[in-house]
Amino acid sequence: MQQDIVNIIEEVKSGNKMAFKHLVEEHQQYAFNVAFRVVCNEEDAKDVVQDCFIKIWKNINSFNAKLKFTTWMYKIVINSAIDKLRSGKRANMINIDNVSEKLCHLDLNGPDVQIENQEIGNIISLISDGLPEKQKLVFVLRDIQGFDSVEVQNILDMHETSVKSNLYNARQFVRKKLSKLLACERRLI
Repeated sequence: MQQDIVNIIEEVKSGNKMAFKHLVEEHQQYAFNVAFRVVCNEEDAKDVVQDCFIKIWKNINSFNAKLKFTTWMYKIVINSAIDKLRSGKRANMINIDNVSEKLCHLDLNGPDVQIENQEIGNIISLISDGLPEKQKLVFVLRDIQGFDSVEVQNILDMHETSVKSNLYNARQFVRKKLSKLLACERRLI
């Protein structure tokens, strides 16, 4: 698998547009997933992915084959997503009413547990939108996207201790918000 991607990248470096198309098709959904988790908006995430692959095309010659392509790509996605957030000057506000309303309608004992788990994941994503930038990036990459700590360090150019402390603080924030929401829901029932 790794050798295949190395061969494709070599083809892209030589200007092969079909190889680049293949590279995009293989990785665009993963790039979109990460971008969406960071910017929390479908259209913005699509813009980020498009920008990401333009940057990859323009900078493919700077790719170091000793690294995993996906790590390099995710680094570009994250940086593009941060740029998108900063350019939009979005306020990271959590609409607690919307989150509480979603929690109200969850039936954790029902047959649609997978859908409900997805809803809980959406609520956690909404809560994580209120995190400071570094904490959000670490939380999204580590806990939502499932990257290991070393990959997160490489993607974000952060030291191990910084990743750990940001992840700890992010988890505490999310846990605290979820606890408050669940406590509110229990009082309503």
